[in-house]
Amino acid sequence: MKKNFKLSTLALVLATTFTTPVFAEGLTLTAGEFVQNTDGTVTHTPTGLIWQACSVGQTWDGNTGTCTGEATGMNYSDATALTSDFAGQTDWRIPNIAELHSLIDLKKSQPAVNKSLFPQTPTSYNFLSSSTYSNYSNYQWMVNFNYGADDTSSYGYVRFVRGTTVSPVISLKDFADNGDGTVTHTKTGLTWQRCAVGQTWNDGSCDGKVATYKQADALKLTADTGGKIDWRLPTYKELLTIVDYSAYQPAANVIVFPDAPSVGFWSATQVVGDSYTSVAWYVTFENGQGSNSNKSNNYGVRLVRGSMTTGTATTPAKTGSVDLVSTLSANPSPAKIGGDLTYTATITNKGTANATGAKVTFFVAPKFMTFKSSSANCDYSGGLSVICQIGDLAAGANVTKTMTVTLKKAGGISSSVSAKANEKDANPGDNVGKVATGVKK
Repeated sequence: MKKNFKLSTLALVLATTFTTPVFAEGLTLTAGEFVQNTDGTVTHTPTGLIWQACSVGQTWDGNTGTCTGEATGMNYSDATALTSDFAGQTDWRIPNIAELHSLIDLKKSQPAVNKSLFPQTPTSYNFLSSSTYSNYSNYQWMVNFNYGADDTSSYGYVRFVRGTTVSPVISLKDFADNGDGTVTHTKTGLTWQRCAVGQTWNDGSCDGKVATYKQADALKLTADTGGKIDWRLPTYKELLTIVDYSAYQPAANVIVFPDAPSVGFWSATQVVGDSYTSVAWYVTFENGQGSNSNKSNNYGVRLVRGSMTTGTATTPAKTGSVDLVSTLSANPSPAKIGGDLTYTATITNKGTANATGAKVTFFVAPKFMTFKSSSANCDYSGGLSVICQIGDLAAGANVTKTMTVTLKKAGGISSSVSAKANEKDANPGDNVGKVATGVKK
């Protein structure tokens, strides 16, 4: 009996084709995929996620750009109780398994990660994810950065991340049914055969048994399906993108991939290292675990075509508040009638969020002084004030502006400066800086 409900269900759900990929993983971590920030964090541009460069237990050394100390191994229950106030942010969390996969660099080993981006990454334990193993709720999915393989356990290291979650659960809305036994994964741009090699597409079902091959033979396979002949064996990271970590036997969405067998599937990716020329990566769709095996072993094949795309992701905005603090000094002090006096204002953003549209205002006392000059981007059009445009001022940053006047009258002068930004200030009482100066004949 043909299981037509599978095709009709998918067609109904996938009536709209989504075309904005937001999560893609290449084989190697390239410089274009990551931005190394100056605060001990790293931004992954395809996903918009921001990672801490150091593992929990280590300390970021900004002077040397490295991590000091030892990473701390811990139980998952203890890891979930952790909080982090780092780089001015407090919304750090444990990554899920799909997010951890984005850090693996399969052209490196021991560790299988870019060491300039994530220095001193330990390999003695796995790194915990927040994804629970579907067949055993006491275990979490993990990544071992010795070579990059998956594992399950309840104990390991932690590397914090922040930003919009990249789900490890396969969503039907992310697949477009092409009506010919293939689907396009709109998050990656890849098109997959819905049946494994050896099975036959039959009106919503995959009939027959999966065929198994040695890796060398799997690499030679191609097909003429959907009017295309450029089908190929997927890379390891491509294969990981269709694992459904919420499912078990198979760890796949059986509407997208009907009759998916719970067996291992070869990838085209070689394990690095002189001692591993006979070993390649595969994924078992019994539970979704990625590992490596001798190329002489027999596994299934699911063919793919296309290239993984990198979409535009949104980097998480910094949380917290703006706190502009103004200080003012005068030189010389005391000053003389007819001489020049220079006011120097320093504006510091002591908040944890970036300030935008910031400006500083010097107040002029016409009875006591005549405006002479000021810093760049400062404007004096007469009257009682000089307004200097600052623009954006990052959390923890400061800027200095000056105003020089010529003194006209002896006595004591009390002058002030005020800073303001587009954002509400957390402590407006310290926005104004003041200084008193004596003026002699």
